[in-house]
Amino acid sequence: MAISTCAKCEGHAFERALVTPLRELRSVPVLQCANCGAVVGTLESEAAIDGLQKQIGAIDAGLIRIVKALQGQ
Repeated sequence: MAISTCAKCEGHAFERALVTPLRELRSVPVLQCANCGAVVGTLESEAAIDGLQKQIGAIDAGLIRIVKALQGQ
């Protein structure tokens, strides 16, 4: 079995963290090297996915209202 290795420092320990990108209001869940902090990937949390589903539902509802309004003209 292969051992995961950090590309920057060759460490083998990783941890979850929250990173806020520049000019952003929300944090992004990431997987980072426990030794040097280099980000090796992003993690999608269930809460983030639920939030996106709610946003998509609201957009869909708005589009349905628009279509109904246009059909009524």
